[in-house]
Amino acid sequence: MPFRHQRPISTAASWSRSLGRFTLVLALLAVLLHRISMLALPNAIAVLLLAAFLACITLGLALIGFFMLWQIGAKGGHASFSGLVMALLVLAPVGVAASRHLTLPSLYDVTTDVDDPPNWLEPPPISPSWLPRGDVIDPADRRAQLEAYPQITGRRYDGAIDRVLLAVSAAADEADWELVANVGADALVDGLEEIPESELDDDAPAPTGEADPARAPVPLPRPDTESGWFEPLPTYALLQYRTKTLVLGIPQDVLVRLSEEEETTFVDLRAATRDGNHDLGLNAELINGFLRDLDVRLLGIAGG
Repeated sequence: MPFRHQRPISTAASWSRSLGRFTLVLALLAVLLHRISMLALPNAIAVLLLAAFLACITLGLALIGFFMLWQIGAKGGHASFSGLVMALLVLAPVGVAASRHLTLPSLYDVTTDVDDPPNWLEPPPISPSWLPRGDVIDPADRRAQLEAYPQITGRRYDGAIDRVLLAVSAAADEADWELVANVGADALVDGLEEIPESELDDDAPAPTGEADPARAPVPLPRPDTESGWFEPLPTYALLQYRTKTLVLGIPQDVLVRLSEEEETTFVDLRAATRDGNHDLGLNAELINGFLRDLDVRLLGIAGG
C-alpha cells in the first residue's frame, strides 16, 4: 500500500489571513467614518493605532506561517502572503506618519511671519480629547519652525492689493476652501467684477461718427473735494478659511493677510490643525502649495 504524506496545516497562517482582513477593514472604516464627519479625529487616530497593533500581530503570524512552510512544508503559504500584504497596507501609512512625528518638530500652527503672525478673526474651535494640546505658541516653537521649514516665507508682489486679492480668492476657490470671515476684502473687491455678456446692450446702434443729441453727456457739478471727505480704499485685508486634507479629511484653518506698501503687496499665511500638538508637516505643505499656485497666477510680479 503506497504511503501518502499528509502535509500539516499552519494555524498561524490561517489566523494571519483572517486577522489581516479584520485589521484592514477596521482601518478603512475609521478613515471613511472620519472623512464623512461621523468619527472625530482623535477617535479615528485611536482606532488606527489599534489597527496598527493588530497589523503587527498579523505580520508576526504571517512570518510564522512562512517559517513553518519552509521547515516542515505546512500548508498556508497563500494565507500567509495575504495576511502579510494586508498588514503592510495598514502599517505603511502609519509608519510614514510615525516617521514624520519623530523627524519634524512638534507644531500645530505654522506661519510665514514668525515675528508678527496674523491674528485669527474667529479662533478655531478646539475640542478637548486624549491628544495633548498646547495653549500658546511660544518663541521656541517659532524658532523650531524656522529650522524645519526655512522655505516658509511671505511673498511680495509688485501690484495693487485689489489685484492680488482677486488672485488669492481664485486660488482659494480652486482649492475648495470655505471662507469663514474677512476684514477689508469686501471694500476691495466691490466693483471689480466683470460685467456678464448677458447684461450687455446688444441692441445699441453702431457708432456712425456723428453726434447723437439724445446720447449727449449731461453736465454735472464737480464734487466738492475741498470740504468733503472721501474714505480711501483699504491697504490691509484678512481672509480666514477652513479646509480639509484630501484623503484623511483632517480639518485645517487658514488665514491670509494682505498688506499694501507703496506699489507692492505683501502676502502672509497662517495654517493650523485643530487636534494634537503635531501636524505631521501638513500645514507647511498647505502653505507651500498655496503660495506656488499664487506665484503662477501672479507670474511676473512676484518678489522677495
